[in-house]
Amino acid sequence: MDDTTNRALHSLDLAPGASIDDVKKSYRELALIWHPDKVPDRVKDRATAKFTEINEAYQWLVRNPEKLRMPSSSRASSQRQQPPRYRTSSQTAHERREHARTGASSRTGNGSSTDPAVQRVRRAARGIWTNTRAGLYIHPDIDADRGANFIVSLQNNALFRGVAATVADLLVFYDIDGSGEEGMAITRSNRLVNNNTSTLYDIGDLVEVRLKEGFFVPWGEIEVRRNGQRGFESAGYAEKAPGRALVDILRNLISDDDRA
Repeated sequence: MDDTTNRALHSLDLAPGASIDDVKKSYRELALIWHPDKVPDRVKDRATAKFTEINEAYQWLVRNPEKLRMPSSSRASSQRQQPPRYRTSSQTAHERREHARTGASSRTGNGSSTDPAVQRVRRAARGIWTNTRAGLYIHPDIDADRGANFIVSLQNNALFRGVAATVADLLVFYDIDGSGEEGMAITRSNRLVNNNTSTLYDIGDLVEVRLKEGFFVPWGEIEVRRNGQRGFESAGYAEKAPGRALVDILRNLISDDDRA
C-alpha cells in the first residue's frame, strides 16, 4: 500500500484493510467532530486544518478505491483500475454490465436527441457542461462504464427497479464515489435518483430545490420540496460545483414543468 493511502487511512483513524464503507463511516463521524462551525473560536484554526486533512484523505480514498485492496508490498501504478463489476447468480457480471452499458432501452426514444425528455434536459442544462474531474456527466457525454455500474446498482435495489434500464436512460449523472457505484442521476423517466441515500423523486412533483452550503465544507446538501409539503427533504450531498449544476438543472426542469 502506498504512502499516500497509508496517510489517508491514518487521517481517518483507520488501519490497512479498511473497506470503502469504513472510510465513509469514519469520515462522517470525524467531520461532525472537527467541523469548524461546531467548535469554540479558540480552536477554530486547528479544527479547520484537521477538517481539511480529513476531507483530502476522504477524497483520495473514494477516488482511488482500488488502493485499499493493494497489499502493503505492492508498488502498482497509481492509475485507477476499471470500476468494479457486480456478481449475480443469474448472469455473469460481464453480461449484466454490458447490457446496462449497451443494451437497448425498454422505453421509447432510446436517449436519442429527438427524444422530448432529452430535449427538456438539454434546455435545462444549457450553459452547463460535463465536468469529468468533478464526476458530473451530461447527455450525451455519460461515461459508459461508470454509468453501467450505476445502472446495475439500481437494478440490485427493489426501490429503483424500473427507473432506468441502460446508460441511455441517464441524462444527467453525478458520480459520487468515482466508480459509478454510488451516484445521483436525472433519468429519461423524469426521476431524480440517488442510490447513496436511497432517495427517489418524480421531478414533476417537485416545486423547489436548493443547495445548502457550509463555508468550510467542500460538500453541499441538495434539498427538495414536493408539491403540498411545507418542508424540504434531503436528496443527498454533492461537492459544491456539481451540486450547484444539479440544482440549476433541476430548477430549470421545474420551471419547464410550470410552463407546460
